[in-house]
Amino acid sequence: MFIALRDLKFAKGRFLLMGLVVALVAFLMTFLSGVAAGLIRNNISGLIQLDVTHLSFEYNNNKPSYRNSMIEREMWEGWQALPGVLSAEPMGHTMFGARQMNDAPLDDVVLWGIQPGSFLEPEVLEGEALGRLENGVIISELLVDRGLKLGDKFILDRVLTELEVVGIVGEHTIGHVPIVYTPIRKWQEATYGPPGGPPPGEVLPDILYDFATIIALQVSQDFNQNRMENADMELGTLTIDKVDAYEASSGYIEEVRTVQMIQAFLTVISAVVIGAFFTVWTIQRTKEIGLIKALGGSSAYLLRDALSQVIILMVMGTVVGTSIAIWLGGGIETTGGFFVLDRDTVIASSILLIVAGLIGSALSIRLITRVDPIIALGREQ
Repeated sequence: MFIALRDLKFAKGRFLLMGLVVALVAFLMTFLSGVAAGLIRNNISGLIQLDVTHLSFEYNNNKPSYRNSMIEREMWEGWQALPGVLSAEPMGHTMFGARQMNDAPLDDVVLWGIQPGSFLEPEVLEGEALGRLENGVIISELLVDRGLKLGDKFILDRVLTELEVVGIVGEHTIGHVPIVYTPIRKWQEATYGPPGGPPPGEVLPDILYDFATIIALQVSQDFNQNRMENADMELGTLTIDKVDAYEASSGYIEEVRTVQMIQAFLTVISAVVIGAFFTVWTIQRTKEIGLIKALGGSSAYLLRDALSQVIILMVMGTVVGTSIAIWLGGGIETTGGFFVLDRDTVIASSILLIVAGLIGSALSIRLITRVDPIIALGREQ
């Protein structure tokens, strides 16, 4: 590494500039990963909180969707009766516009109908669980930021259903929309019943309570894929595991693919820029390389020396850029912004960047092996 360290000291301005470029790319990759993770969490945080192993949708030829699924009572009762199914509960999903009693808008909310006391009910940070009030609901803390608090009432637009806040949970969202947990019977009335509920003195028909959106499942480990497919065929459902169910959330796949594409472009750009830099640097050092070869230095020695320069440059630049991104992202995360730092993701993106730089430089410094000492020493500078 003697020559590598000497070159770094001699041309410190050039290497400092390239190190700055590497640091900038590392900063962008790390910061982008944190922003992407924050956006994804905001998209599916409600699903992440669900204590389920699988979700069953209505079977259709398209991909599963929370907006276009309708489950009947026979379906969830069929799943409940299957050996190996630990728990199976119907669950409703509907998006509504909402407003406070003074007509102040709350924008969109997603109403999740669940059975009070079931494994689907979240643990509240404030207030109480579902069940005491027929129209009592648990809200995401994001709705607190919009002006709601414990004991407040609000109205769902279109259906004119009045709900009262009895509990508050953390940041539970789906599709970037805050979730409101309500007893499933109230969800069924709001989704399928007449606006404002039944007329005075009348009750809604029982068939109204025979429908839901999906079935939330907890199955044992011995409930294999073949048994699940057979159950789907028999009951007319489409069952996927919890992680795959994230893709049914609106915009999830598009967000993930967009971020992956940007990260791929940054990696390619890094490899190209580092490769171009070392190509020029190798050409400028042709006479020096020829002299070392004439004195007995091998191509392998020169290649190892050149790669050590790349490693030093890439590691130092990556460490600096990643450190700045972690520091800045940590500040954003503490303020409640859409930013989540995952150690494994940061390490993986840093290693990917270093490897990309090594590949790009390796393709350029191969010119070292083609330098003829006699010709190089006789070149005009």
